[in-house]
Parts: sequence; C-alpha cells; structure tokens
Amino acid sequence: MLKFFLAIRYLKKRKIVLLSIAAVMLSTALLVTVASLFTAFINAIEISASDYLGDIVLEPYIRITRYDKLITRLAASEKIDSATPVLSSNGLIYLDAGNVKAVNFWGIDLESRCKVTNFGNNLLAQEDLNVPEFKSGQENAIPVFTGIAMLIEPDIKTDEYDFAQAKNYVGKKAVITTGTVETDMNSPSGMLLSRSAQVSISDVVFTSVYDIDKRFVFMPIDQLTSVLYGPGKMMKAADVIHIKCAAGREPSETIETVRKIWTDFAVQDLNWPESFAADVEILTAMQKQAGYTSELRKQMGVLLVVFGIISAGIIVLVFCIFYMIVKSKQKDLAIIKSIGASSGDITSIFLLFGLFVGIIGAAGGLLVGYVVSYNINAMEQFVSNLFGLKLWSSSIYMFTKIPTHFDWFWAVFFFFAAVAASVLGAVLPSIIAAKTSPVKILRYE
Repeated sequence: MLKFFLAIRYLKKRKIVLLSIAAVMLSTALLVTVASLFTAFINAIEISASDYLGDIVLEPYIRITRYDKLITRLAASEKIDSATPVLSSNGLIYLDAGNVKAVNFWGIDLESRCKVTNFGNNLLAQEDLNVPEFKSGQENAIPVFTGIAMLIEPDIKTDEYDFAQAKNYVGKKAVITTGTVETDMNSPSGMLLSRSAQVSISDVVFTSVYDIDKRFVFMPIDQLTSVLYGPGKMMKAADVIHIKCAAGREPSETIETVRKIWTDFAVQDLNWPESFAADVEILTAMQKQAGYTSELRKQMGVLLVVFGIISAGIIVLVFCIFYMIVKSKQKDLAIIKSIGASSGDITSIFLLFGLFVGIIGAAGGLLVGYVVSYNINAMEQFVSNLFGLKLWSSSIYMFTKIPTHFDWFWAVFFFFAAVAASVLGAVLPSIIAAKTSPVKILRYE
C-alpha cells in the first residue's frame, strides 16, 4: 500500500511529471490519428467499390452477347441475389460551346443496377424515387445521367457542390461521340467504328467519388449498343457483369458458383472452347481494389514506423525526468529503506510511477485521437478559413470529404505500447533508486 501511496504522491507533487504525461499523450494521439485516418481512407475505397461494382465482378476478356441469359441463370442461384450488365466505351461529350470533355460511357440496365448497387441513391433529381428511370426531355435524344463534376466544379474553399446549379442541367441537350473495335475470336484485330448521337441529360449523379463524378456518363445499355454498332446490328452486348450476393452469403464463397455458371453459359450458349471460357476475371469488389489498398497499407505501415521511432523519444524523456526525481529524492528514499523497505519495494515505487504516467498519458492520447478522427473535416475547414490553405481536395484525394473512422485495434495497440514505453523509461531510474544506500545518504544528517 505504501508503494501506491508514494507513487501517487510523486505523481501529484512533481509538476515536471506533467511533461512526461503530455509527451505520452501527444505521441499516442499522433499514432492513433494517423492509423485511424489511413484505415478510414482504405475502408472508404473498399465501400465505394462495393457501392458501384456490387459484390462480385465478372469480366471476360472480350465483349459478350446474350448476357440476359447469363443474368437469368445467375439470379436463379440461391447464392446470388441479382446481377446487372455494363457495356463500356470511351469517347467525348459536347455540353456547350468550348465545353468538350473526355468521358467513360457506361451502358446500364437501370432497374437491375439499382438492385445490385446503391446507384439510385446517387441521383440528385430522382433520389427519392424507389424506381428511377431514364427520361429524355428532348425528342430523338438518348437520356443520360452525367457525373456532377462533369457539369460543375466544387467550391474551391468548401469543396462542396451547388446541387441547385447542377440540377439546372437536367433536360439540356448534349452530343456524344464514341467508338468501338468489333472483335471476336476469329478476328482479333476487328474494325474501328465511330459514331455520334444526341443525348439529353436526364439526371445528375453524385457518388462523392471525384473520379466517377468527373468522367462517367450513364445511359441505357440497349441504346449505347445501338450507338456503337448501329440499330439492330448487335443485341444484348456487355463487357462486365456486376453481381450481388444473396443475404448472408460471402462474396469469396460465391465466386466458384459464379465461375461454374459462367463456364456453362460460355460453352453452351456462346460456343466458346472451355479453355477460352476459363480465361475470365472473376473477383470480389474488394479484390478489384486490392492492388491499390495494399499499397496504401504499406504507406500506413511506413508512416507508423517513422512516427513510432519519433515517439520512442518518450522513453528517453521519462528516463530523464525520473532520473531527476530519483536524484532529488535521495534523502526520502534513504529514510524509506532505513525503516525496512527493500530494494524491490523502491523499484516498484518508480515502476508504478511510470505505469501511472503511461496510463494517464495514453488514455488522454486516445481521447484526443478519437476527437480528432471524428472532427477532422471541421478542423480542416477551420484551417482553410483561417489561413486560406485547402488541405483536402476531392480532385486529388478522390472523396469530397475526409473519411472518418476511429480504429479501435490500433488504439488498443498504441495504448499498451505507450504504457510499456513509460514503464521501460522508468526501469533504469528505479534500479538507481533501489541502490540508494541509507548509510551514505543519512550519516551526516
């Protein structure tokens, strides 16, 4: 009991100990915040991938036809909820005089896409509709959805869009130009086709992912097929199939089911050789992003190591402060030993002292890290308003807002690491204190 009393007394009476606590707190807060923000960014990438790709992506190496039969067979499986096709192409969109942009065209089936992904929630004009639709405001014009960043730019200070301004584009005409190379197994070189069409902006898409909002134009898949190949020349063509798993089914467990259904379809309906049908990419949405997210995790690891080495200075700081306390309290330690305390008791006092400093500092660091992690956007906006310095831009970092998340795994890890570092810093001073000789200290008293 005496050991706890003395450790707490030193903690309360020695103001310099506050410096140790502050060092532990700031180091812990720094590491926890960095880990949480990196984890939040990685999670946001994975979630956004699932939002616009579904759970599983089936992508043959050449364009397929009669995809409707494949989708029917996929949906019939008890492991699969629904599937939707995508026909993709690159091209240009002419919005008005001097405003021509390079874009990616996605031909989609809107009804099935809203079942597989959260696409319906990303529409500005039809956000509240259970079943959105392509509606052309112009005669003989193809209805399209355009990304919001294609039409307007976010505010340079707030990085927010003027939704009312974006909705003003709904109903306006535009012209698209696109092309395709018509290929099959017997004619890999194919023929280059290029066509233009008049379109009408039916709605505006806001996904919060800048690259999608900047470059993508969505239109009915059948009408994009007609633009690419001419009316009636090719029906039901798709490049990719996005798949949503049934409730309770994991994408990684459903991939083999998708592969078997695909192989049977390619061999039986498309008359592909089985070896050619097997040459297809079937991945989960997270696996599609794995290359990018793995690099981000490596960068997070490097940063944590660098900041961890810097934060290891708290061991030195705790050692210096505790050493000063030991030197200034030689008489007290000698008296304690003279009344029967052992060297182990003296060592325990300072180890407990270091433990208390670590616990208080690490707990404070977790609190600071938690507050910063969940209020990072408000803090970024405050810095932007105060200094005119924009720290986060959606055009660079993909998302309109900084992803927020508090990573409890890293929080617990760094809490115990900070406590261990504080105790480690107290080890040598505690040994020096334990070697205090009462005779040498008190013989002149």
